[in-house]
Amino acid sequence: MLLVVGRFALLAGAFLTLTSALTTALTPPGTAEFVISALTAVIGLVVLSLGLLAVLLERKRR
Repeated sequence: MLLVVGRFALLAGAFLTLTSALTTALTPPGTAEFVISALTAVIGLVVLSLGLLAVLLERKRR
């Protein structure tokens, strides 16, 4: 079960990080959209790292 959750977190984290990084690159700095996109990129990286941790823990247990 942890492996499925970890894989979904990897997918969701990669999607959040890539889309928000692209949006951050395309918006001018100092705007509200830039701040929200940068914050979303950080959240995506956290979800990505937690998903990776879950996958590694599950594979180590097997």
